[in-house]
Amino acid sequence: MTWKPIICLAALVLSATAIPVDNNVEGEPEVECGPNSITVNFNTRNPFEGHVYVKGLYDQAGCRSDEGGRQVAGIELPFDSCNTARTRSLNPKGVFVSTTVVISFHPQFVTKVDRAYRIQCFYMESDKTVSTQIEVSDLTTAFQTQVVPMPVCKYEILDGGPSGQPIQFATIGQQVYHKWTCDSETTDTFCAVVHSCTVDDGNGDTVQILNEEGCALDKFLLNNLEYPTDLMAGQEAHVYKYADRSQLFYQCQISITIKDPGSECARPTCSEPQGFGAVKQAGAGGAHAAAAPIAQAGAEEAPAASPAAAAVPAAAPAAAPAAPAVARANLAQLRLLRKKRSFGENEGILDVRVEINTLDIMEGANPSAPEAAALVSEEDVRRRVSSSGICLTPIGFASFLGIGTVVATALSATIFYVARPTSHKH
Repeated sequence: MTWKPIICLAALVLSATAIPVDNNVEGEPEVECGPNSITVNFNTRNPFEGHVYVKGLYDQAGCRSDEGGRQVAGIELPFDSCNTARTRSLNPKGVFVSTTVVISFHPQFVTKVDRAYRIQCFYMESDKTVSTQIEVSDLTTAFQTQVVPMPVCKYEILDGGPSGQPIQFATIGQQVYHKWTCDSETTDTFCAVVHSCTVDDGNGDTVQILNEEGCALDKFLLNNLEYPTDLMAGQEAHVYKYADRSQLFYQCQISITIKDPGSECARPTCSEPQGFGAVKQAGAGGAHAAAAPIAQAGAEEAPAASPAAAAVPAAAPAAAPAAPAVARANLAQLRLLRKKRSFGENEGILDVRVEINTLDIMEGANPSAPEAAALVSEEDVRRRVSSSGICLTPIGFASFLGIGTVVATALSATIFYVARPTSHKH
C-alpha cells in the first residue's frame, strides 16, 4: 500500500505549517499615565522579537517600538503625537487621553497571537473646598447643605429598537437604535438634551452628525432625536461604516439643566434634515479630540450663554446660517433655559461615547436580517463552501484519494476472481 506514507507526510507538513508563533502576552498590559505621555508595557512568555505600534501608524518611526530580546515589550506615546486623542469631560471634571496599541510577535506579519488594546488614561481635576466656623454668641448656628448629585449618563446602540440588547458587532444596513439615558437619584429635577455628536474611525477622520443645538445633519445617518422622557433620547438608524474601516467611535455631549417646577423640559426645535449634510471636521488626527474641549471652554468662559452659543466658535467655519424661523425658535428656547438661573451654576455638560464594529455584507446574505448568520468574520467567509462544489482540506483530499484507490483495487480483484474461467473434472 503506497498511499499511507504519503498521507502521513502530508499531515506532518500541514501540522508543521500550522504552528503559531510560540509567544503571547502574559497577564494584563501595564499602563503608566505620565504627565506628558502614556507608557504601555507588556510581559511576554518568551523573549520578544516583534513590534509594538499605534494602530494605523506602523510606518511612523516615532509611533513604533522594535526593541526585542527581552520578555518585556513596550512603547511610550507623547500626548502631542501618534494620533493620541484628548477629550475633556465635565462630569467628572478632567481629560481622557486614549489611543489603540498593537503588539505583534512576528517581525513582518500580523498573526493570530497578536493583540490590540484600547488604552485610556483619565486625568481628573481636583476641587477642594475649605471652610471655617466662628462663634459670635452663646448659640451656634449649624449649617447643613444637601448636594444633589448630577445624573449619570450613558450612550448605547441597541439591536432593532428601544427594547433591544446592546450590540458591539453589526452588519451594514442592520437596523439599530441609538439610545441616550441618564439615571438620577431624584425625579422630575433635571432635563437632558443630546447635542454635538460626532463619529470617527479611530484614525482622525471625524464627521459631525448632530450639531451644537442637537439637530440632525444627515437623515441617512441619523434623524432628529425623540425624547420619550426628561432624561432619555433615542432614534432608529441603519448601520454604516467608513471605507476600509470596521470600527466606528461615536461621541456626544449631553447638557443637563435644572427643570422648572411644573414645566416641561425644553427640547431642540429642528427642521427636517437633508441628505448628505454631515460636516467633516477640519484637522486630521485630532478633530474629535479638539472639538469638545473648545466647545466646553467656550461654555465655561461665557456663563450667560447657552450650550448652543458656547459651541458656536468651534463650529462656525463649517456651519451654515440658520433659517429665520429656526433662529427665532432657538432664541425663545434659550430664553427659557436662562430663566431664573445662570448657565455656570445650573447646567453641566457630560461626555458619552460608544463603539461598534461593522462587518461587510456577505454575498447572498439578507442585509435587513440581524441573524447571527450574517455576522461572520472574514475567515468564516473564506471557509464558506460554494453551492456548486465541495471544499476539502489537503489532508481530506489525500485521504479521499487513498480510500478511493483501496476501494477501486478491491473491486477490481473481486471482478477478476468472479469472472475467471472455472476448470471441470471429467
